[in-house]
Amino acid sequence: MNSSEKRRKQLLEQTRKLYRDQEIPAVHPRYGMAYAGLYPEAGMQTESGSFGVRFFLSFLLFALFVSIDYDGREIMNVNSEKVVDEIRMDMDVEEVWKNL
Repeated sequence: MNSSEKRRKQLLEQTRKLYRDQEIPAVHPRYGMAYAGLYPEAGMQTESGSFGVRFFLSFLLFALFVSIDYDGREIMNVNSEKVVDEIRMDMDVEEVWKNL
């Protein structure tokens, strides 16, 4: 790269900095990573998700259910059959909306 190309690149960067908006537009947190890539100098903070915590909790509950089912135990008067019955139970949505 010769000196004229370096100078041209430097001028291009200066022009970009001059005309670039420094304010980040209002962004939904879901799209924060995409905008952080577009505006790296703004130092946009991104929040970490809760998928790992939710996955761990669901895995723990599933393991508890499997152990209760395998051993045939009851915890607080609840056995695996009662859990399955509650899951399969149809819920009357109209009644729920009336109570809200």
